[in-house]
Amino acid sequence: MQPTFAVSSRVSALVGLALTSLIIPAAAYARTAAPKTVSITYWAGHSSGVLHTAVEHEVAWFNRTHHGIHVIFHPIGASHHGLAAFEAGKAPNVGMVSGYIVSQLAQAGAILNLNPWIKGKAGLSPAAIRNRYYPVVWNDMRQPNGSQYLMPLEKKSLLVLYYNQSLFKRAHIAAPHTWAQVGLDAAKISHLGSLYHGIAWTPSLAQFFDMVLANGGAIFKPGSHRRAFALNSPGAVRALTMLRSWVHSGHLILTSGYQYQLDFGTGKVGTLIDASAGYTYDKGSVGGKFTMAGVSAPIGTSGHSAQYINGASLVMFNTGSTDQKRAGWTFVKWLSSPAVNVYWDTHTNYLPLGPAEASLMKGFYSKHPAEAASVSPPRYWWYKPRTANYRAAESNMASPFEKALSGQLSVTAALKQMTQVGTAYLSGKVRG
Repeated sequence: MQPTFAVSSRVSALVGLALTSLIIPAAAYARTAAPKTVSITYWAGHSSGVLHTAVEHEVAWFNRTHHGIHVIFHPIGASHHGLAAFEAGKAPNVGMVSGYIVSQLAQAGAILNLNPWIKGKAGLSPAAIRNRYYPVVWNDMRQPNGSQYLMPLEKKSLLVLYYNQSLFKRAHIAAPHTWAQVGLDAAKISHLGSLYHGIAWTPSLAQFFDMVLANGGAIFKPGSHRRAFALNSPGAVRALTMLRSWVHSGHLILTSGYQYQLDFGTGKVGTLIDASAGYTYDKGSVGGKFTMAGVSAPIGTSGHSAQYINGASLVMFNTGSTDQKRAGWTFVKWLSSPAVNVYWDTHTNYLPLGPAEASLMKGFYSKHPAEAASVSPPRYWWYKPRTANYRAAESNMASPFEKALSGQLSVTAALKQMTQVGTAYLSGKVRG
C-alpha cells in the first residue's frame, strides 16, 4: 500500500499546482470588474415650469456622461428643509440654497467648507476660477472669515425692461437707455390714448435700489459692513421723486404680484420692469400678439447702470461616505462649469457667471436680443447682505416706500423711515 500512497501524494500535489495556476489574482478582478456606482441625492427647489425641466435635463446629462456616479434629483427646497433634514439624518448630498441660510447651516455643521475641495487635487486653479467666474460672483461665495461653503450656480438680474415694440413704433420712440428716456417714453405711450400706459410695475425695493445707485446714491452706510442703510441721499431722493412723478402723471401704473405681466400681455402697456428670470413668463403672456424687445438696466445720473444680482448657489451637505462626498464635489464642479451654465442660461434667461461663459453665449445673444438685455456690465453688479434679517428689513421698509409712491408720504420722510426701519433689522436690534 506504500507505493500507492506515494503516487497519490504526487498526483495530489500536481493537481494542486495546476489549480493554483488557474487562480486569477484579486488585482486582475479589480481591473476587469465594472466600476462601483456611487449614488448621491440633489435637492433643488425648482418644482415646476422651465426651471424644473432644465434641472431634470442637467441631472440626466450628468448621469449619462459620468459613469460610476448616479445623481437622484428631488424638487425640494434645501434652504427651507435642509437643516431639519440634516438633524434627522436625511439630508441630501448636494443642495441648492439661498445665501441667507448659509451661516445657520454652517454653524450646525450641516454643510462642508469647500476650500479643501477647491484647492485640492480635483479642485480649481486660480486661473480657472478667474476664467469661470466674475470677481463679484466669486467673492459673494465667501464668508467674511474666508470660509467658503458655496459654489456659483444661478444668477439673475433683478432689473430688465421689456417693451412692446409695436407701441414704440406707433409712438415714434426707440429703446431707452437712460432713466430719463424711460420717463419720456412712458409719457409718449400714455398719450396714445386713455387705454394706454407707459409702464406697468409691481413695486420692488431691490429694483428701486438699482435706481438709487444708478442715480449716484448709496444703499448702505459706508463702514457699516452693510449693517445700516443710508437712503437719505440725493441719489435716493432723485430716484424716488422720479418714480412718484410717473405714478402721479398716470404714466406708471402700480400693480401687485404678477399682474404687470398680464397687463403687458394685453398690448396696452409700453414697458414693464421685471427680473431676467421673468422673461419666459412675460413672453408667455404676450403669446405672440406683438414683438417683445428688451433693454438692460438703464443708466442714471451717475453715468452708469446698477444691477442687483440674485440667485441660489450650491452646497455640499456633511453627510454620506467619503466616496459620496467625492462624487458630490464632482457634481458640484460640473454643475457650476461654463458649458453646463450655457444650457441653463439659454433655457431660463439667467446670467453668465464669468468670462468663459459670456464668450460662449455671444452667438446666442446675437440672435436673441431680448434675452441679451438681461446682461449689464458686471462691475456694476451687487448682492444683498447675507443675513436672514435682510428679508425682514425689506418687508418692513415696503410700507413707507409705497406710501411715498402714492403721495401719502413725502419723499424725504419716506426715505428717513426706510433708513431707520431697515437699519433696525440689519443691525440685529429688531429681528424678523
